[in-house]
Amino acid sequence: MPKPSIEFDALGTHWWIELLGGEESGDIEAKINARVATFNDYYSRFLPTSFIGRLNAHKKLLNPPRELLRMLEFAQEMYEISDGIFNISVGGTLVQLGYGKGKSGARLSVSLWDKMTINKNILIIPADVELDFGGFGKGWLIDELGKLLKTEGHEHFVVNGGGDILVSSSVPIELALEHPIDSTLMIGTTRIQQGALAVSSAQKRAWKKAGTAHHHIIDPRRGTSSQSSVVASYIKAESALIADTMATILFIAPNLEEKLRTQYHLEVILLDDATLAKS
Repeated sequence: MPKPSIEFDALGTHWWIELLGGEESGDIEAKINARVATFNDYYSRFLPTSFIGRLNAHKKLLNPPRELLRMLEFAQEMYEISDGIFNISVGGTLVQLGYGKGKSGARLSVSLWDKMTINKNILIIPADVELDFGGFGKGWLIDELGKLLKTEGHEHFVVNGGGDILVSSSVPIELALEHPIDSTLMIGTTRIQQGALAVSSAQKRAWKKAGTAHHHIIDPRRGTSSQSSVVASYIKAESALIADTMATILFIAPNLEEKLRTQYHLEVILLDDATLAKS
């Protein structure tokens, strides 16, 4: 009997997929693994052969795939709605801070979208820019796996990509909200029947370079790891893509909470040091 739970590692984290209602996995596991491998091969900044790796190296890409164009369209929309906080030109900054190999001289561009050429025939980015899709790539892939599951006849499931979760269920599913410092603890629970939960914190992807602590969430206003008062952001939204992206934006700029919560119908918890001390 095929196991109803599918597990794998991708995008730097552990994933599991639970098929609800006693459904059997059948051959869906192979299709999921293929979709995940393709996504990583196409869009990972860490692979020089990926579309993003080639674009960052050569500053142009001929005949980009339609999905990449849609991803760029979404990234531009998030840049505009976040007043520039969501910026995919952080690739060079991440390398300079020690996240990824190389000695990049690329800079974060606050006017990226005015300098890019984007059409179905060619993509061109500025010579001093490197792109990174880490701020929304996981959410994009989670939603894509949800679509794949439904196409293959699996209507009820939980997709968990390293704590970012998409739920499609006939009844509400209770989910734990992990403590940002101690993963053996939780700060509470929430329930989702149809929708997504995403969490952003500075704890899981943190490192030191030359004695200075850094993490992967870059504040484009400063060109370095965010120094926001937020320790962790917990976002519920209709899709994993929106939840993931909003968790990143609101971690950096909690002042945008009311605007984004209203526009995207979010449920938001922003945990700061004072609140964490009381939890």
